[in-house]
Amino acid sequence: MKPQDIIGKEFTCFKFEPIDNLILWDVRYQRLVGRTATVIQINDSHPQYAYVKINTAIGKSEQVHYPTQMIIDQIEYGNKSVEELLNDMKQLISRI
Repeated sequence: MKPQDIIGKEFTCFKFEPIDNLILWDVRYQRLVGRTATVIQINDSHPQYAYVKINTAIGKSEQVHYPTQMIIDQIEYGNKSVEELLNDMKQLISRI
């Protein structure tokens, strides 16, 4: 999946470690964990981050940046069944 493929897709907000210290984790992000966000666009200046919109209340939303690759990973793995995930894990373990 390419970064532009996630535009318009939904994902669940998560805790992340900053990439290159461009975005710092703070209380603003902490209260968004577990909420559903929609990807609006990939940041032109820093494509490792995507600009997302989170509905926080009726008629209210908040827009923040989230790591692009982590969103891609969540969307790709979020669509897999438990059996598929277990199979992936077995394959990874067998490589060790």
